[in-house]
Amino acid sequence: MLEQIITKEVISPIFIVIIAILFYSFIKKVVIKMFRASSKFGVHKKSMTIMNLIINIIKYIIILVALLAMLNVWGVDTKALVASLGIAGVVAGLALQDLLKDLLAGFSIIIDDEYDVGDNIKIGTFRGDVIELGLKNTKIRAYSGEVMTISNRNVNEVINYSTHASKCIIDISVAYEAEVEEVENVLTQVCEKLSKSTPYLLSDVELLGVQELDDSAVVFRLVADCEPLKDIEFKRAVNRMVKITFDENNVTIPYPQVVVHNE
Repeated sequence: MLEQIITKEVISPIFIVIIAILFYSFIKKVVIKMFRASSKFGVHKKSMTIMNLIINIIKYIIILVALLAMLNVWGVDTKALVASLGIAGVVAGLALQDLLKDLLAGFSIIIDDEYDVGDNIKIGTFRGDVIELGLKNTKIRAYSGEVMTISNRNVNEVINYSTHASKCIIDISVAYEAEVEEVENVLTQVCEKLSKSTPYLLSDVELLGVQELDDSAVVFRLVADCEPLKDIEFKRAVNRMVKITFDENNVTIPYPQVVVHNE
């Protein structure tokens, strides 16, 4: 009789724990192998986040099943317990529905690859770098230092500036007195110099020609593709190169002037 009690009360739960640990280890290895073998995910940090999330979910499911099995061995009515947990889960779900929405939205953001830590994004009118991405909140730091924390359920529309190449469009104003062909030759030199000296360009700089006849200037347009988030840096490089080259070739950049007539 004592041996039966020991077997039921002690050995069986230990056996359940061992089986649960072995099963978890096996499933974990399978999941890791699947992610490593998948060319779609590779070794990207986002795939590691998804993989760890799946492993944790599996772990908690196994723990829950093992606990129910152990309680069943000890004579606890697990059916009634599961029913009670179901009712409690419904009540908790109603009370914590905003939290659940955040968790589901966070999981969706990770799975859909909307953005990741380090990406430069814009949500609403706020733009900055993602410094933290969790299942509940996202934290974004603006260029000027402000940090915005937003619940994932409120992330409805996102503009991600880090996923694709930036299209750089630069307009250069020239005085009406300058010859168009001369300006085009000078800007062609600028395009060639920038195409050779700028490492983050994904295409050659192209002169499209006269874009607009402004009130006080002829506007020429340059375009190029560059690496994500390099557009502002590239515009600075273009402005510097244009100023130097225009000075060398006596091309006038228009600026406001006031003419005073004395009678």
